[in-house]
Amino acid sequence: MSRLAATATVLSALLVSAPLVACGNSSQDGGSPEAASRSAEASSAPPAAEAPTSTTSTTLAAPTKPASATSNDPHAVAASLKEQVSSVGAVVKITEDNDANNLIGRPGQYDAASFFQDKRLDCSSKDHFNDLDTQCGGKIEHWESNADAKARVKDIQTKLKSYGLGAEYGFVRGALVLRLAGDLKPSQAKKYETAFTG
Repeated sequence: MSRLAATATVLSALLVSAPLVACGNSSQDGGSPEAASRSAEASSAPPAAEAPTSTTSTTLAAPTKPASATSNDPHAVAASLKEQVSSVGAVVKITEDNDANNLIGRPGQYDAASFFQDKRLDCSSKDHFNDLDTQCGGKIEHWESNADAKARVKDIQTKLKSYGLGAEYGFVRGALVLRLAGDLKPSQAKKYETAFTG
């Protein structure tokens, strides 16, 4: 084997087996063996400045809102309200067969709705529960748009005031309307509103 080939073999073996030395300007450390040793140790040590990746990070994820504040499905919203408000009793999906208003699915009307009972209201001597009337709790209606939902609340409030028909709470979130019995106390209605709007 030639001297040149032997030298190349030795150099190749050294490059494969020797630890990598940090590259840089050798004039800064004088190229001393001590500096080379420090560089080799630094390259093999674990990085000390890395931040921990534990789940106890200072950045916390935003709390997930319940279906009552996020869903556009009236029945899912009513079911979620029942989980949050202990006085909610029966939850009934409104269909074209049980809608006492005969509005569901008709042109210009709500296309989905659900009724829920509030057990604090005395409906035992009334027919309102059988009619799924808001006087026994509340109703959630889905309209085509936010403008339609707002117009629905305004129309109900105008009629109640004009004809002296009592009171009803009305809240809007997107295309949904939450209607509540006026017999509920304002603080009770506020709890529903908070759960509904998030």
